[in-house]
Parts: sequence; C-alpha cells; structure tokens
Amino acid sequence: MINNFTKRTISSILLGGSLIFLLVKYSQFYKILFSIILVLMLIEWFNINNNKKSILFYSGLLYIIIPMTCIIISPTFDNYTILFLFSIVWSCDIFAYVGGKLIGGPKFSPTISPNKTWSGVICGFAFSYIISYLYINYIWKIQFQTILYFIPLLIISSILGDLLESKVKRILGIKDTGNIIPGHGGVLDRFDSFLLTTYGYILYIL
Repeated sequence: MINNFTKRTISSILLGGSLIFLLVKYSQFYKILFSIILVLMLIEWFNINNNKKSILFYSGLLYIIIPMTCIIISPTFDNYTILFLFSIVWSCDIFAYVGGKLIGGPKFSPTISPNKTWSGVICGFAFSYIISYLYINYIWKIQFQTILYFIPLLIISSILGDLLESKVKRILGIKDTGNIIPGHGGVLDRFDSFLLTTYGYILYIL
C-alpha cells in the first residue's frame, strides 16, 4: 500500500508540474484553467457546509470568489504573475515541512495546526524569499523592484492562509475539503495558501 506521504509527494509533483507546463506552454488558456479551479473550489465549499445561511458560508464564498475572479478577469494578472505567486506558496510549504521535520522544536500554532513548528515556518519563510527573489530576477525579469520589499507580506499571507483553512476545517469538523487530489484532499486544501497570497498581491498592485 502507498502511504499518505508518498501519495502527497507524487500528487504534488504531478499537479505542480502540470500547472507549470500549462502556464508556460499554453499561457493563453490560463483563464480557462483558473475558471475550472474556481468552480471546483465552490463545489467543495458548498459540499462541506451544512448551514448555507451562516456568516461563515457567505464569507467563504467571497473569500474564494474575489481573488480567483481577479486572476481571471484582471489584465494585471498573467501567467508570470501566477507562477510568481506559486513560487512563494510552494517553496514556503515545501521548506516549512522539511525544516519542521529535520529541526523540530516548539509548535507554531498547536491549537490550530499541531504539526507546524517555528523552525519550519522560519525555514519556509527564508527559502520562499530566496526562490521568489531568483524568480523575479532571472525568470520574470520585471523592473518593479519595490515588490522585493513586499515579498515578506506575501509569504506571511501564504503561512496564514494555510492556518486559516485549518481553523475553518476545525469549525466545520472535517479533515479535508474533498478527495480529488490523492494525499492532499480537495482543491481548497491545495490552494488555501494561494488564495490569501493572491489577496496580498492585490493589495500590492492597488
């Protein structure tokens, strides 16, 4: 039997590789791709909420719809922008996990996400900044260097986005938002940090 870590690793490689390939090779279709992701997110959100009239339900709808709609319709977003946001989210997630496993130590938020450690958060933050810096300078090659001073906020948004969904899942009494991605759960489970990081980027461009 394949354990959950192996499933998670394989899914991450396949999903991440597929997204990068589509954004680079078929950049003109990214709006369609994110429209599909938005629909899947909304389906999951409807499925995991029993009380469709609660403040949490409507807040969640707006939380999902606003950043995804900006990506789909705003000319400010393009494939390079989206890859930049993914470079922050994925590197933070990966190195936070590795750092936490290798170093361990005090828990970052034991009541919301017991597996996260301060060592992991610090490693995730540091490597995420380095990787996003390299992406900006050697791949994106933009002239707006002020974004370098804004990256810490985006990384913090990524970390808090993960915690926010963990808190919501605890409130709803569920482990995952779905089961479409082996080892990860649902689409919302995989894009939780991406949503809040997108909010941070929207704040930057305003």
